[in-house]
Amino acid sequence: MLNLSRRSIGVFMRLSRAPILMQIENGRTPKAKYLHDLTYHGQELSFNEAKNIIIQYLESSGSVDLEKDVNGIAKIRLNNPRCMNAINAKMMSDLEEITEKLSQWTECKGAIVYGADGNFCAGGDLNFAKKISNPYGGYAMNIYLGHILNKFKKLPIITVAYIEGAGAIGGGAEITTACDYRLMCNAADSTVIGFPHSKMGIVPAWGSTGRLVSIVGVRKTLDLLLESRLLRAAEAMDSGLVDGTVTTMADAEAWLSRKIKGDLNVIRAIKSTVMCYNDSLETARMMESRIFAPLWGGTAHNAALEQHLKHNK
Repeated sequence: MLNLSRRSIGVFMRLSRAPILMQIENGRTPKAKYLHDLTYHGQELSFNEAKNIIIQYLESSGSVDLEKDVNGIAKIRLNNPRCMNAINAKMMSDLEEITEKLSQWTECKGAIVYGADGNFCAGGDLNFAKKISNPYGGYAMNIYLGHILNKFKKLPIITVAYIEGAGAIGGGAEITTACDYRLMCNAADSTVIGFPHSKMGIVPAWGSTGRLVSIVGVRKTLDLLLESRLLRAAEAMDSGLVDGTVTTMADAEAWLSRKIKGDLNVIRAIKSTVMCYNDSLETARMMESRIFAPLWGGTAHNAALEQHLKHNK
């Protein structure tokens, strides 16, 4: 057995509690190992500062498209088919613009988020992720898209994610948590939803951890994040993560239409009052940002990025 003096024990305890202050300048990844304090201690960023960092990486490919229905339903399409609609900086910027447009569309009752070419979203674009694979870039991305999704979640309309094809994986699953409801297509048994972030050496960002807890509870959230399993429709419904199954996009529209058949002002008032009880999630989201940042660009994350990028070549 190891014998330590009281003085040695005291020194050891002080060292084990000491946070590792990460000096992050110019986007460089620190060499410190995050053994004791898994929180970000770098430069604070406002939403606009974070936005200015992310939009430096706008690409010509990929978009998020908005279609306004005469019945007050918005259709929001994640459109980046070359990588199963994975999210890049351009798409983040488009989603910000669309969210602002929806906040001003006073006749809107509901919205459906779906993916182009029969797939929902495979997560974050790995090429984009590689460009900002350091804690500073991760923190900026978290602040930027987390704010956008939080604003989208608070819109006074009823929102549905229609998940089909390969499904909603990683960042794609995170986006679904910003919707009020999630529907999975039952036309193919291969459609899944899941949070395999731990396999990428990170935790969820964009505010989804707090939203996930509010959807399925603490224990099921732990299971989903620790096990990184991808759930098919039946299991996702059993867990409470998904609210129903449909066969086509038209079925998803009909499903939403039944929810929003009432008076426009009453529907918007119901959503607004419900969201009043959700404000504490903003505090959780900011803590999530601090925990996420040092993992982004860390040893495990960079190794996973390299491995997945090689698989995609």
